[in-house]
Amino acid sequence: MFRKLVVVAAAIAMPVSMITLTGLAGTGGIAGAKKGPPPLPDPAVSCHITSTVNFAAPGLSLNGDVTTAKTSTTTSTGTAIVAGPGCSGAGGNPLTIVSKNSKCAKTANSPVPGCVKGSTYFDSFSGFAGSSTTASLAKAVKHLTFVVNGVTYAAKGTGTSEIYPTSLGGSGLCGAEVGFGITGVVKAPKPDKVQTVAVQACLGHVTGSNLADPNNFLNDLASKNPAEVIASATVDPSNSTLHIG
Repeated sequence: MFRKLVVVAAAIAMPVSMITLTGLAGTGGIAGAKKGPPPLPDPAVSCHITSTVNFAAPGLSLNGDVTTAKTSTTTSTGTAIVAGPGCSGAGGNPLTIVSKNSKCAKTANSPVPGCVKGSTYFDSFSGFAGSSTTASLAKAVKHLTFVVNGVTYAAKGTGTSEIYPTSLGGSGLCGAEVGFGITGVVKAPKPDKVQTVAVQACLGHVTGSNLADPNNFLNDLASKNPAEVIASATVDPSNSTLHIG
């Protein structure tokens, strides 16, 4: 879906990469106990989250931007835990997603205007929707930080998925928005190894210029206006969640 997304979430194909969700000291189990029953897992949490994704400058556009660089960088602000049953905490760390740019064709101005042989292009609307998103995301989310009820979680990512509206043949988990999901298993604390991790990040409000719809990233991404530029997108807290349990 997205070639250069950060999701906040954290944890927004994870080829067996490590996601480290870090907070305060864990609460599960009996501290220092050497005998007796095994420690109990921490309570399950289902939190609403948010963040801001800042696309590589100058931003997403219909034709993208041409450069001699081989990569471009998209960043996100730290994940914030907004609300949810049993959820509290300040959030998580920012992300930096470095993505490989696409090569220009040998023919001038192909596949985007301004392309010349030996150059690359990035941040085009068409190029942004591609399978390389998950690869870039997987590399970026090896270590994420979350403060959830004062518990430190380390999780191993096992997969990612793209989320589309039902009108586009998707699951509709993000409503009329697009997004992505990340699944994993808890590796620490030891009592929580029986738990799984699931993140759903949906992109909503956007900033930029000549926007088709400031409230919906998908509508702007589908725009054919060559003057439109999407500088950032917000991970919508109404649909974006982190679940551990």
